[in-house]
Amino acid sequence: MKPILIFLLLALVAYSVALIQPSKVGEKVTLELSTKKVKAFTRKLANGKSQTWSLSGKNKEVWVDQETGKTHPSTNFVYKAPGTLVIKKVKKGDAGVYDFIPNNAGPTTTLPPRVHVDPIITGIDLVVFDK
Repeated sequence: MKPILIFLLLALVAYSVALIQPSKVGEKVTLELSTKKVKAFTRKLANGKSQTWSLSGKNKEVWVDQETGKTHPSTNFVYKAPGTLVIKKVKKGDAGVYDFIPNNAGPTTTLPPRVHVDPIITGIDLVVFDK
C-alpha cells in the first residue's frame, strides 16, 4: 500500500510541475494552451484579477478585466493558431495562470445516476523571475 501512495504522490507532483512555465523578464514566452481552435484566452494574474483576451468582437485582442470591464493594452501579445498565445517580452505583471475558452464546447452528455467524472486541470501557471 505504501509504494502505491508514494507512486501516486510522485505522479501528482510530476503532473503539476508540467503546468508551470518559468520565464525571465524580457524573454519571449510561448504558451501552447490548446491544440484545437480557441475563442478566447483567460488569465488570472498574481494580484487576483481575472482577464479575457477575445479573438473576435468589440474587444478583439485586448485584455478585458472580468470584474470591471476595463480594457488593458495588449500589443505585447500575439495569437498563433490554433491555440497558442505568444508574449513578445514578458513582464512581472504578466505572471499568472493562463487558460483558453474553446471555440466550440461541443455537445453535453447527461451521465447516468451515481456516475461522476472528475474535472481535469487545465492552464499554464506562468512564473516570471527577474533577470
